Amino acid sequence: MMTMTTPATSNAYYYISPSTDPYYNIALEDYLYRQLRPLDTIYMLWVNRPSVFMGRYQWAEAELDLDYLEEHDIALLRRTSGGGTVYHDLGNLNFTAIKNDHSGQGFDLKAFPTPIQRALAGRGVVVERSPRGDLRLDGYKVGGAAEAVNRSRMLYHICLLFDANLEELERILTVSPEVEARSRVASVRSQVTNLRPALPDGYTITDLQEDILAALREEHTGLFPLEFNASVEEYIRTQRAEHFEHADWIHSPIGRAKTPTI
Repeated sequence: MMTMTTPATSNAYYYISPSTDPYYNIALEDYLYRQLRPLDTIYMLWVNRPSVFMGRYQWAEAELDLDYLEEHDIALLRRTSGGGTVYHDLGNLNFTAIKNDHSGQGFDLKAFPTPIQRALAGRGVVVERSPRGDLRLDGYKVGGAAEAVNRSRMLYHICLLFDANLEELERILTVSPEVEARSRVASVRSQVTNLRPALPDGYTITDLQEDILAALREEHTGLFPLEFNASVEEYIRTQRAEHFEHADWIHSPIGRAKTPTI
């Protein structure tokens, strides 16, 4: 079994989203990143209904089957971060880490997924970070990560394949090579697998959330839940309508889509 220890440092905050609406969750993540700068470290755990998230610089037609998404009412979103296209459903757990850098030394990307690695190691499952930054189980991809940075504040998120519909994932993210070649930032295709078969019987996505929170408590002096007021809900409603659900953001030519300012 792999063991990792990290000295406890500073306070941090976390939020487990009760919603499975992908537009709500991405707007909430945006709020944590852009509006809560005084909080140096924030974590978010969230699960979405079936949806597809593109990277900031990708072109939808080159990454997925748009007709299939429309026929099956699968949401399409564009992230503010870079990286490739990923499929979400109720069998995926999304982990977000938002941190400020006061040192001027930049961020250690290898450190961001370590709470996940420690949580899984505690259940006898060893996952390794590949040179590309994703997480691998026995060589198969189980988590794809992406990040964004603005004024010494980083947004890092990773989509973990816990018990996702891998057939649906493959169906949606398969396009012809001729079309894919036209993408400015094409996704790197990898063989994938779910974490669930490697974990103990009866282990749930909620158990994984709790194990990740336990690993985070080892990293911080204090880990506190966030509570929100009505103004946050108003921010989410505005951002999802004017930005994340808006066709100009999802389908705009690369580089021309408007990004919210911090």
